[in-house]
Amino acid sequence: MKPTEISELRAFIFALSQLNTPLPDEIQQQINQIKIPADVPKLYDLAMSYPPLASIYKQIQEFSDEIAEVRSKGVDCIPQPQPENLNPEIDNVSADIVPDLVKFEQKVDRNLLVEVAKKILTKASNSVAAAKDVLKDILS
Repeated sequence: MKPTEISELRAFIFALSQLNTPLPDEIQQQINQIKIPADVPKLYDLAMSYPPLASIYKQIQEFSDEIAEVRSKGVDCIPQPQPENLNPEIDNVSADIVPDLVKFEQKVDRNLLVEVAKKILTKASNSVAAAKDVLKDILS
């Protein structure tokens, strides 16, 4: 898998874990038909087709980009996203996800990511619950 595909897969899994309700049946069926790693590029379109998932997915992608920027500069600390001063809107995803993203990246290599993704996306009848359970196990 390419680094961009790894990033997309990680963001999709984290976005699923942040949802509070199961996905609509139509979206869940489409997710269950995804072939990992071949169909990873399709995850973006799936995320964008369901607005609650799309907004969380975009926020997690932004957090991932910030982490990558800092990492590429050789800084040894985890970036803390700064809210915009002029934006009174509250984000759906807490900035507390950033340490979890870093921890997940450190604990899960490419091969394990593929296994985790298959468990969550292709085998689960409720991908949201499966993502929450898998991430809880990995991050604890």
